[in-house]
Amino acid sequence: MNWIKKHFEILIGYLLGTMNMILGIFIIVNHKQISHFKDVDINKMHMYSFFDFINIYSFELIKLLSHYINQFTLLSGVLFIVIGGAFFYVSRKLRQTTLYDKVIAQVYLLFGGLLYIITSILIFEMYGFYALLYLLFFISVVYYTLNRKRLNTHFRKLHINILIFIYALAYFMTQLAVYDNLNEEKVTPLDVMTLNFFFILLVLLATLCLVNYVFLKRTLVKASDHMKRTEKKRDSKISRMIRENTNMTINRLSEESLKLDEKVVLMMQRCSLRKLINLQDEDIPSWFKYPRWIKAFHIELLLSSLLFIITVIELNNRNMLFEATKFNVVKMQYFYEWINLFGMLLIIIMYIYFTLMIHFRSRGYFGQLFTISFLMIKVIVSFYLMLFKGINLSLFIPPILILLLLIQLPLYIIHLQKRY
Repeated sequence: MNWIKKHFEILIGYLLGTMNMILGIFIIVNHKQISHFKDVDINKMHMYSFFDFINIYSFELIKLLSHYINQFTLLSGVLFIVIGGAFFYVSRKLRQTTLYDKVIAQVYLLFGGLLYIITSILIFEMYGFYALLYLLFFISVVYYTLNRKRLNTHFRKLHINILIFIYALAYFMTQLAVYDNLNEEKVTPLDVMTLNFFFILLVLLATLCLVNYVFLKRTLVKASDHMKRTEKKRDSKISRMIRENTNMTINRLSEESLKLDEKVVLMMQRCSLRKLINLQDEDIPSWFKYPRWIKAFHIELLLSSLLFIITVIELNNRNMLFEATKFNVVKMQYFYEWINLFGMLLIIIMYIYFTLMIHFRSRGYFGQLFTISFLMIKVIVSFYLMLFKGINLSLFIPPILILLLLIQLPLYIIHLQKRY
């Protein structure tokens, strides 16, 4: 594990190089099918084994590539192989010397941005103009990566929550669009599942590029210990004054040169209703207070265990899917649901893991924020589709969906109240 951490930025380069080379070879091998693509009736597609599943995904990738590179297929394949070789060369240089770290960092930043743009183009056909919301999210991620040093380190939770909100907006609008397309039979569940797979893959690769950029920039720009201490003291002082939110601190803050996020938090404090509602502890009835021996950790563990049990039961109900010896791709909706449930189960397990890490080691706050936010977004979107669109394509039946929402809401509120 220590070896992986030490060579992480090099391994990312090798991974990117391998992925590009595999894609290049795939394009060259299937260049005739991509150039002269002929669609196949979905009713004729069946899955007998795992290899049939891979073949179906390969067919969908050929179909996707035929929309964009059918005029210059071989050239595109060679280009991807060259890009893959370039990443191997870059990783080798990183292993040998630190002289080119600045240039390599810029390369990773540019390639990550390029992958985000390519992702937005790929999903445009499925989501239409709503794909621009994902582009806005990608631009926000790149902007935050470039400017995070200019923001107050004590407001990292606010920064991440803003990014999550933009993602939630993009996810919400695109899901409305894709389910409308499914109802009108403009797309099939197979198209949606395939596009989601490539979307996740490209976003992960682009994010790894940004991670490498941040790591390499951190090794290049080494501020002195005195400067670091001064900046930390300054950020801590400003954040404390903003939290106090008294007339004296507001007057003192007006004399300070505030960062962008500090101005936003100060404006939120001024618009807060807490000053108008002066609720004291004795104003709350004793029957409304939960016992002091019950900790937030106990509630988190109990409710997340319920989420785990419900998801496992739903997943088990769909395991009959794999007992069939012959599976028609027309019924891919069931497999799409199984994949979504399995992914949701993994996220719940990760949430429980981060909850335990926070309690025992005081680490994993952002991991818990990402996981509970994703679960909330998933359930809220499904609930909206069921309630206002009448679309019964969610992973759970309506009563279970409402139960999940009631379970996740306290978990989300508990996390937002944490300071880190």
